[in-house]
Amino acid sequence: MKFFCNRDDISNAVASAQKAVSNKSNMPILEGIDINAEDDRIVLFGTDNEIGIECTFPARVEKAGEAVVNAKLFGDIVRNLPDETVCVEIIDDVNIRISSGDAVFVLFIIQTDAFPAFPEIERTRTYAIDQFILKQMLTQTSFAIGTDESRKTLTGLFLESDGGELRAVAVDGFRIALRKQPVERADNEIKMIIPSRTISELLKIIPSAAGELRLYGAENQAVVEFGNCRVHTRVINGEFFNYRYILPNEYMTQIIVNRQLLQGAIERAALIISSEYAKRYPIMLNVTDDAISVRALTNVGNAMDIISVDMQGEPIEVAFNPRYLIETLRAIDDELIAMRFTTRVGQCVIRPVDSDGYIYLILPVKVGD
Repeated sequence: MKFFCNRDDISNAVASAQKAVSNKSNMPILEGIDINAEDDRIVLFGTDNEIGIECTFPARVEKAGEAVVNAKLFGDIVRNLPDETVCVEIIDDVNIRISSGDAVFVLFIIQTDAFPAFPEIERTRTYAIDQFILKQMLTQTSFAIGTDESRKTLTGLFLESDGGELRAVAVDGFRIALRKQPVERADNEIKMIIPSRTISELLKIIPSAAGELRLYGAENQAVVEFGNCRVHTRVINGEFFNYRYILPNEYMTQIIVNRQLLQGAIERAALIISSEYAKRYPIMLNVTDDAISVRALTNVGNAMDIISVDMQGEPIEVAFNPRYLIETLRAIDDELIAMRFTTRVGQCVIRPVDSDGYIYLILPVKVGD
């Protein structure tokens, strides 16, 4: 194997593929990154057997071939090379040489034939969506993914579609985050639970710019393809929580409020609440007379703020974990939001004023428990 390429091209590709590589694996092979030179391109692939990231970039290939090298070391080297042109070649079958300008590095090759690969999937379930929109959907829901391993299906993000709408749903037992987006019609229905780790890595490498992204689903895995990257992931098997029956259609009180003003008031009040005491000392929301008061009373002091709102229904006072409210409000871009309270001790539903593009449900804290 021997090829010449641009330093930034190989550095960027390694940085993306490396995100799937385990730094603390019991299998040294999983600390490697696979380099495959073919035709006029290089394919880099990193994996930990649960997620695999494949990145492609152009190169002048003088000799086709394949090698696996330590991912972290290789990434550190190419990122710090002095010249724009990089030469990578296998020498004496057990070493690989990386050179640029006057800098030369020689690394041992890891056993290539033992490197794992994700099987190619039959692309029977396909969706096309703008990559910026999908990244926005993941950002606006992933904060509510559960962490309880005894409820495995809640430790991932649920993506589903039955036609011209894609939905991203996260549930952690205390809240539901739902984001909807009209998209190009799929070949078939899509229902898959993407693990939290994969969602986290996708958010790091999907560009924040317009561009087509394709999502492929199979029985046990999924592929997300965009630009010069392809992300393979295992999916979580099982039935996702039936969130539709939990979202209420009726409410006792509704307010229309400026999101940024409410977010600021809650963040200020939360300053005197330690995270470990969020249940003992929650945020109290008191809605009455076209105003909402935000109060916190703790063992170190108290705080209160009042914001004008457009109120419909009955006065209400409900307590919430401040982190759940803050994370939800930070995920919303709208200036005005609708907050609906079902009962005096019931959940809060946050949604757009004039649409249903997103729905967030947050369970209250029972004061005194």
